[in-house]
Amino acid sequence: MLTERHRHRRIPVHPLCLALGLALALTGPALAQDQDTPADAKTKANATELSRVQVTGSNIRRSDVETSSPVQVISKQDIENMGARTLLQVLDNLPAARPGQQDSRSLFTGSDGASQANLRGLGAQGTLVLLNGRRLSYYGAPAGFQTQFVNIDAIPAAAIERMEVLTDGASAVYGTDAVAGVINVITKQSYQGAEVNITADRSSRIDSYGEQQGSITAGFGDLDEDRYNVYASVNLYRRNAIPLSDFYDKRPSQYYVNNPNYIPGLRLGTGSKPGVFNPGSFFAFDPTTNALVREAAPGCNNVLVEAAGTRCIWETWMNREVDAGAKTERATAYISSHFLIGDSTEAFAEVTYTDIDLTANGGTPSAFNSSTGNPSSWYSRNTGNTVNQFLTPYLGPNNVYNLASPELKALMGGVVGLNYLMQDVGDGHFGQRNTDQSYRVLAGLRGSLGEDWNWETAFATAGSHSVTYQTVNVNLEGFERAFGPYTIDPGTGRVLISDNPAYQFGVINEANAKLIREAYPTFDIQSWTRLHTLDGKIEGPLFSMPAGDVRAAFGFNATRETFYTPGNEDAANGLITQQGGSWFDGKRNTYALFAEAVAPLTDKLELDAALRVDKYPNFSANLAPKIGLKYQVLPQLLLRGTYSEGFRAPSLAEAGTGGIFAQLGGFEDDIRCDETNAIANLLRQSRRPGDVELGNSLLNSDCSRTVARMTQPNQDLKPEKAKISTLGFVYEPANWMSISADYWFIYRRNEIAAPDFSKEQDILSMTRNPISDADLAAQAALAQMCADPASGVNCPGTLPGYSVGNVAAVVGQYKNQGRTLVDGFDIDARSRFSLGDWGSLNIGMAATIARRKEAYINDEDRWYYGNTIGYYGNPRLRATLNADWNYKQVTTSFFINYVGTTKWAWDRVDAEDNNPETCTAGSLPVNPAQCDGVPSWWTANLSVGWRPDDHWSLGFTVKNLFNRLPFYDPNSFLGDSSDYASIFGRSYSLQVGYKF
Repeated sequence: MLTERHRHRRIPVHPLCLALGLALALTGPALAQDQDTPADAKTKANATELSRVQVTGSNIRRSDVETSSPVQVISKQDIENMGARTLLQVLDNLPAARPGQQDSRSLFTGSDGASQANLRGLGAQGTLVLLNGRRLSYYGAPAGFQTQFVNIDAIPAAAIERMEVLTDGASAVYGTDAVAGVINVITKQSYQGAEVNITADRSSRIDSYGEQQGSITAGFGDLDEDRYNVYASVNLYRRNAIPLSDFYDKRPSQYYVNNPNYIPGLRLGTGSKPGVFNPGSFFAFDPTTNALVREAAPGCNNVLVEAAGTRCIWETWMNREVDAGAKTERATAYISSHFLIGDSTEAFAEVTYTDIDLTANGGTPSAFNSSTGNPSSWYSRNTGNTVNQFLTPYLGPNNVYNLASPELKALMGGVVGLNYLMQDVGDGHFGQRNTDQSYRVLAGLRGSLGEDWNWETAFATAGSHSVTYQTVNVNLEGFERAFGPYTIDPGTGRVLISDNPAYQFGVINEANAKLIREAYPTFDIQSWTRLHTLDGKIEGPLFSMPAGDVRAAFGFNATRETFYTPGNEDAANGLITQQGGSWFDGKRNTYALFAEAVAPLTDKLELDAALRVDKYPNFSANLAPKIGLKYQVLPQLLLRGTYSEGFRAPSLAEAGTGGIFAQLGGFEDDIRCDETNAIANLLRQSRRPGDVELGNSLLNSDCSRTVARMTQPNQDLKPEKAKISTLGFVYEPANWMSISADYWFIYRRNEIAAPDFSKEQDILSMTRNPISDADLAAQAALAQMCADPASGVNCPGTLPGYSVGNVAAVVGQYKNQGRTLVDGFDIDARSRFSLGDWGSLNIGMAATIARRKEAYINDEDRWYYGNTIGYYGNPRLRATLNADWNYKQVTTSFFINYVGTTKWAWDRVDAEDNNPETCTAGSLPVNPAQCDGVPSWWTANLSVGWRPDDHWSLGFTVKNLFNRLPFYDPNSFLGDSSDYASIFGRSYSLQVGYKF
């Protein structure tokens, strides 16, 4: 029988484990630890039998922690050995997990400032996260305004004893969300004494990067002797912001090839310095040719000569922090208490509180740029289906600040555009801040009835309050106070600012600053979630069979869930550009009954069966069954398998009251992308510098745009359903070695999907802008270039141009659509050796080998995209390798994380346009050396820990030991492979701890 000792350190490992296992089997006996004597084995077996434990994925206590479901156990020491400092970093090192949202790069996702768990690549909504076996409240703001999830950053890291990851469905035990698996974070049961730990991380590549973490844990009371134990743990975490100045030149080289104007566009060393007054530039359009004509304003000291004329340029303020990483400060407090009452009852309570503050400087002050291109477009709650739009006005012929030349004024009847940097509020006004306060308070009782029946009941209340503060958008009323009242020019139809506006161009003063703060105010989005839960269960033996007792558990669960986002009133009325006052208001009561039984059918065959009924409003009660079998073929070989049915109830964001009135980034319009790039690529061939610069700025500019979006909730949504199964074995040929392999299968149907606005069938309506002044000017510039032989460009007879304007807005709705099938293999192997005087060595490898990921769209398209394993975002292989050498007071750990290669295309349909022949991804060129696809990736960490005595502990970790740098990924927000590789290069971590 496999004992708890063999499962204590089950961390994930690599598919080469079978070959490793054979090699170890041949050499192992000479290195293995001394085998237990029969007397020792009997003593340990008796001790295990007396100490029943509860394992994640089951309500029944058992003496053998090896269940029919695969469970990975990651101890606190394992976490330290892999060099992880946060729960997100732990999950990034588990092959069964896929990259999830990380708080430092979560800005503008709707759930800014939070991190997610993502098992099997099915998303945060398919992964259940528990703390000590019970639910936490969802994060205050849902990701993408749809996905409600638990923020794993809110879990008290300093109090963690271990993590148990169930890579199997568990809706029959836990209810909704547990489709891809369960992550159960388990804290210390009790603690006496006190300890302090401090860690600090620094980067060799990004000077500003730094993580600092400190914790203190203290407790008193012995549960056996004093009949109580109380302990508390406080964890403080800080990550420094990364400004643009430390990152702008450290992206992969192909990024600058695809964006040739990026670094020159920063105007470093050529433009006016930050804080130095810049008079700006004037411009107009030639009514005959549509060509753009510019001229620097009088008094400009930084003149740039270009094809359109002259321009007064300024340097980008390099303190922008919203791209590479915001500053995060996080404080988590955890209190645990246990008290014995009488002979058989224990009272317990937990309090968890987390305060998160994420701040990112927006960098360069906003510029007054009279609009030449597409207007800002957005939907808002109180204006319905009307698309709100805003264009920055022009200066009229009598404006006191219209100092353009008579020649420029003459082009549009005196009307001119203005580019002017409004520096009055300094460098700290624009940006974003996110705060979140979350808590859980739990109190309960547990005890025993008779000799072997155990009961437990608890009440928990949990909640989260999230606030996003953004200072980037225009308030229409405040903007008009600064530059209005507006008029309409009868000649051009353009909107004009006041001839003598309140804002004073040409000076920097506090009066201007006050007006700018009103024109660009801080916009807030607040969200609250609440979860009240009452649960109870009883567990014990029902009756005896020849092979042993049949144990069963019965229980109930009742919850009250609320989600409320009132929305900003100004935004709801359409007054905040690009923000529509999205709002949600939902509440529901849910109830569940569950039962589970474990029956030893024979002395080798055990049956585990569970059944749960959940009742939600708006749809029928959901019945979730699960059955598992465990067969001990040999003392060294265990076979196991499960079948279950899971479900996910529609979230209150998807099926409540309200809706999303916001913007959609990354919208690709193939028509405009191709037309703009055709113009840009001809301009870039010119021998005239101004043409090349215009072509560089146009290149790819219409391939990914931000458009207005309205996503409507759907109160008729039905729950997602899933069929889940596993089949595998655990093999221990010797007491120093363990190998396991499990096949897993998930078939999720009736999926709740947000509209995919890249698919025509998901767009209920679409609005396009007219062809803009900037579009006409680009066409005119191309015509001028082709008419000039000095350009050296052989232009086609029919010049490329625009047939349509850019998309302004799209509308869609949540719906039940399609199915997903995923399956694959998890392989896990480990061994441990005695090295005699040289200590001991533990080696582990693990892998997840994905086999299929297929999406069924509808009955017409069916499995339209085919198997996407091996395509972008779905590598076939993820694996880890760890080796830990313990010698006297020193532990040395080596950890490798590996991700296999994929194609650049998302699926077989996308591969028609993005393949090795086109050497593109997302219709953008990739590095010529990587035309075949996303390269495989691996990084290595090396850690050394020293415990000189019972008090002190010291540790030093080198992360990314071989200084591997990210490759170019055009599908990534920053153009780097940050889902795989760290932008920080090699980094160093120092840990110091002291126990009192």
